[in-house]
Amino acid sequence: MRVRFIMDCLFKICSPKDPVNTAIVQMAQENTSYLIAVDENNRYCGILPAAHLLIFPDKTAPVAPLIIYIPPVKDSDPITILKKVDSDVVPVVNDLHSIVGVINLKSLIEYLPETLAATTATIVTDKNRNLASKYTIDDIIGQSRDILTLKEKIIAAAKTKATVLVVGETGTGKELVAHAIHRLSERRHQPFVRMNCATIPENLLESELFGYEPGAFTGAVKTGYAGKFEVANKGTIFLDEIGDMPLALQAKILRVLQEKEIEKIGSRAPQPVDVRIIAATHRNLLELIDLDKFRQDLYYRLHVIPIQVPPLRGHREDIPVLLAFLLAKFSAELGQPQPKVDHSFLQALLDYDWPGNIRELANVVEAAVSMSGGILSRQHLLDLAAMPKRSGARDDDETVSLRSFADDAEKEAILSAIKQYNGNKIKISEALGISRSSLYNKLKKYNIDLN
Repeated sequence: MRVRFIMDCLFKICSPKDPVNTAIVQMAQENTSYLIAVDENNRYCGILPAAHLLIFPDKTAPVAPLIIYIPPVKDSDPITILKKVDSDVVPVVNDLHSIVGVINLKSLIEYLPETLAATTATIVTDKNRNLASKYTIDDIIGQSRDILTLKEKIIAAAKTKATVLVVGETGTGKELVAHAIHRLSERRHQPFVRMNCATIPENLLESELFGYEPGAFTGAVKTGYAGKFEVANKGTIFLDEIGDMPLALQAKILRVLQEKEIEKIGSRAPQPVDVRIIAATHRNLLELIDLDKFRQDLYYRLHVIPIQVPPLRGHREDIPVLLAFLLAKFSAELGQPQPKVDHSFLQALLDYDWPGNIRELANVVEAAVSMSGGILSRQHLLDLAAMPKRSGARDDDETVSLRSFADDAEKEAILSAIKQYNGNKIKISEALGISRSSLYNKLKKYNIDLN
């Protein structure tokens, strides 16, 4: 059992440069007794206890002197490491030392029975290795406002038992979202069962989902068959491309949601199940309802917690970060040094609209890495190089680093927010998801004058 299973992902953050008064207001509004301090790159700096604010007379001074450093634990550490921790609030960081959550005394007590049973949980997980979720929220790569908002919704959804409908274009990572929700939920030690409704023939889909009794039909297995819902009992089932499900089966899915029971083919009585449903689709279900191809009542049953996964063209500022991740991944898989990136290569990626989204980007980068001779340029993009650019795209040939393009994207995002909110610093910082002190630093960094 790992630390991430008992951490509280909803934590409060401040910057060491924030004034004492700002910290007091934030604690009062959030009804919390501490703040986690991070630097501009989200790296953990320490904890600001509420009691320390009472002893500081200058409310306009920065909170940096009041911050205490409590050694963090990693989200991948075994749970037994907490035996060595002497604090009621323990920060949790990832491999980059970025804060990903906290463990407080309340959450530790809440999960104490599960923690003491960690050995048993590990055995269950090993037994159901093929039914475990493979990805976590950390596998969703990006630093844009859209991706940070997506992660916030995932964390919020994981804390409930409600049905989730994930909507997004093909290749945006809808299945990653489902995995992440399951891994953060209380069902994380139970099965995670996946089912693509578009890939199973219609005449087989019902038996795959609900199973059948022995001798239910000619050719049936003599021992019967456990369908996906039965296998997923106590856990989560992910129904991908649910917009392609036949109407007759939609009625049976609705019954599962309403009555918490399934009926196998050939069975004389329903069978209760405890399954959380996460559904996903790239199709417009409201349009399908108008065409009588999707049940309206099922739509509202699924649409309890809607999560929209943004298309890649909507958060282009993440392309440099995604490229760096994919280069490291594919270079390691191919057993070759990571190639350098020419400006023309990255610029082509930024100029393209990516109808296949992140999946298409991954395929393009993998092909380019396999053909590169140590440096990636536009010529390695094959068909992509001939694609028309988006409006306003730039074109030059100098070789630059990924960091410079990340900075360009960040500066463009700041300028766009300034224009949208007429220079209102509070609304700008809220829209960008950063503190006001971070905003001031970035304005100085990019030589942007709001006055």
